[in-house]
Amino acid sequence: MTSRIALIGGGPRLGPVVAPELQQLVAPADELVSYPSRISAFPYTALEMLLQEVGHAEAAFTAVDEGARAIVIDSVGDYGLGAMRASLSAPAFGSGEAGLAAAGAKGRRFAIVTVWPASMNFILEGRLRTYGHRDACTGILNVGAEDDVAGADGPNAYLSRIKGGHQRVIDAASHAIGIAASQGAEAVMLGCTCMSGIAATLAAAAPIPVINPLAAAVAAAAAAGPILRPSVGEDRRDMLRAMVEAVAGAPAEACPVCISEPQA
Repeated sequence: MTSRIALIGGGPRLGPVVAPELQQLVAPADELVSYPSRISAFPYTALEMLLQEVGHAEAAFTAVDEGARAIVIDSVGDYGLGAMRASLSAPAFGSGEAGLAAAGAKGRRFAIVTVWPASMNFILEGRLRTYGHRDACTGILNVGAEDDVAGADGPNAYLSRIKGGHQRVIDAASHAIGIAASQGAEAVMLGCTCMSGIAATLAAAAPIPVINPLAAAVAAAAAAGPILRPSVGEDRRDMLRAMVEAVAGAPAEACPVCISEPQA
C-alpha cells in the first residue's frame, strides 16, 4: 500500500513526481505527488506572496483530503506554512525552514546561492529573519540578473534560455559557491527548490557542503509520524476554497528563473 507525501506548489499536477534526488530519501511505499497552488501569481512582491499563502494552504487542504500523510512546501518561501500547521491533520514542512536549519547546523555560518535576481531577495531575507538565522548568513549570491527577468523578451524567454543551457547555470552557481567559501561561509543553501535537480552536481564540485532545501524538507516529512488533528471548521475550509475559486482560472505565471520542472 502506497503512502503519499504532497509537494505543495511544485508545478503542474501530473501524478507522482519522479525526482531521483528526492526518491532516495523516502520509503519504497512513499510516493511524492505535486499539488500546485491554483493561484497563478508569481511572488515578485509581498502582495503576490500574500496571495500564495492562500493558494498554497488551499492546495495543502486538497492534498490531505486525498490522503497525503505529510506536506512539503516546494518553495523556500514556505508560503502558508503557519496556516497549514494550525489547521491540517498532517505534519507540514517548509523547504526554507528545513534548508536553513540544515545550513546553519551546529552554529556554522552559511551563504545562500540562488538563481533569483537580487530584487527577489526579500523572500530569502524574510525567511532568515523569521527562523532566526540572519546573523549566521554571510550573504546571498544571485546567479540571475535583473535584466534576465525584466528584459524586453520577458521572463518566459529567460526561462527558455536557462532550460536550454543548464551548464551555464551550473557553472555560475559553482562559481558563486566558491566565492561564498572564500568569504567565510562554511556551507551553502541553494536559494530555490527548482535547483534540486542540480544540487548533487553542485555539491560534488563544491569546497563546502551544499544544502538542497527541498531534499531537507522531504527527508523530514518522510521521517514524520502522525499528529493530533487540529480543530478546523468546515466553513473555514469552504471560505478558503471560495477565495481561491475566484481567481483559479487566471493564466499561470511561469517562474522566470526556474531551471527544472517536476517530472511525471
